[in-house]
Amino acid sequence: MTTNRVEIVKPGFFATAAAADSRRGEFDIGNEILIAHEVPVDFVFIGDSITHMWELNAYFGRSGRFIVNRGIGGDISSHVLRRFDADVIQLKPKRVAIKIGVNNFWAMDGWTAGDRKTAEQIVPGIVSDIEEMVKKAKENDIIPIVCSILPTDMPQSGHNDERNAGIRGANENLQKAADEQGAIYVDYHSRMTKEDGLRLREELADDGLHPHVLGYDIMADALREALAHKGIRI
Repeated sequence: MTTNRVEIVKPGFFATAAAADSRRGEFDIGNEILIAHEVPVDFVFIGDSITHMWELNAYFGRSGRFIVNRGIGGDISSHVLRRFDADVIQLKPKRVAIKIGVNNFWAMDGWTAGDRKTAEQIVPGIVSDIEEMVKKAKENDIIPIVCSILPTDMPQSGHNDERNAGIRGANENLQKAADEQGAIYVDYHSRMTKEDGLRLREELADDGLHPHVLGYDIMADALREALAHKGIRI
């Protein structure tokens, strides 16, 4: 039993409506417990709702690996970068799986014309943010695992084709950056697209965005294979 509290890193709150704030209190408490009890962490998964909703322990950790989920539904890459020190670095995991970026593309549907961005304008920010996360991880002896952004199939949302083209372009840049920075790259995207190489296969998600069990099965296999290629078990 602990008798004294420990100092932990907290990123604070972002804005009244920022998705990253929705689990901040929960994560701060969880992080403090892990640090106070000196729990050795094998993997942290960080990202958006697709990570948040992934029942990781159904797939991984059965060989004794301790896995922490730090996904937040609706999060964007710049906010993940800002909370990276709190939700990854200070937990001192052996490895971090980073999968973020799809929500950045909602900027294509900005409230006003001045707020809107094109896919071409959005992609560099995603890549830059993830490159900085990889750099932070490596500086702290954490193996970075860069995971591709998933395709979507949401024609009702507008910009479906442009968004998917942007996602594919972002993934190409992320794979290149991972290779250059010595990170592990996991390609979920190519396993989950239709024949056009752009749109999400309809049998993998009910809403064209969030995978259900069939989608997560594919992702788990892709991750295991990529890690096994590097001699890593999960």
